[in-house]
Amino acid sequence: MFKNLLKPIGISLLALSANAHAAIIYLPGTTVDFYYDDAQPGMAAFGTLTAVGDSIFTTPSGFRAASDDGGFDSFAAEGTITVVAKTGYQFSGATVVQQGDYTVTGAGASVSAVGDLTVTDSNNAATTDMATMVNSGLGINDGNLQSWSSIGDFDLSTPLWGNVNSIELSLLSTLTASTSVLGESSFIENKLVGGGLVTIETTVIPVPAAMWLFVSGLLGLIGFTRRNKNG
Repeated sequence: MFKNLLKPIGISLLALSANAHAAIIYLPGTTVDFYYDDAQPGMAAFGTLTAVGDSIFTTPSGFRAASDDGGFDSFAAEGTITVVAKTGYQFSGATVVQQGDYTVTGAGASVSAVGDLTVTDSNNAATTDMATMVNSGLGINDGNLQSWSSIGDFDLSTPLWGNVNSIELSLLSTLTASTSVLGESSFIENKLVGGGLVTIETTVIPVPAAMWLFVSGLLGLIGFTRRNKNG
């Protein structure tokens, strides 16, 4: 599902290492590598991340909000990962998805899911973009377990990102559940969060050995001609 979806490193990782309690987790991908600090305040809510190909995902177990009999509940967490393009590749796009379950019972009951995305050049904070994830599946109020999902993406193929080989990809995910009167209930859970990078190869055209031989031979011929003229 996440196939083809979901810094230089120095500055970013040195900044993270300044926190004595930080543990930098490295997850190798196919054309990109992922790094994240598992001591980030919001990262524990997402759980342990796993990389497959050029995608990274997690299946959180306690990311939920619930309300019964009139009330309001909210759960929010933010996590950031550093993505570094491997030599010979550059970013083309980034996608983030969320999936989960919910139930809503009662005319005044409701749930919501908001995903705010940010992508930033690891070495230049002025190069950044923001997006809000688009939800689908929410809004059914029949007391049964339903599925919801959301998706957001960035186009990194524009000239703005042309020379960027390391990015910070952040997600602020917020779930809310509310009810108005006794007898109503609402529940929403985030069960899967994933992101992936699309990359393209950077083409460096080497000068073939035959070309070097041709140039060397040409320079030698010029030198020989000049010597003959001077003789």
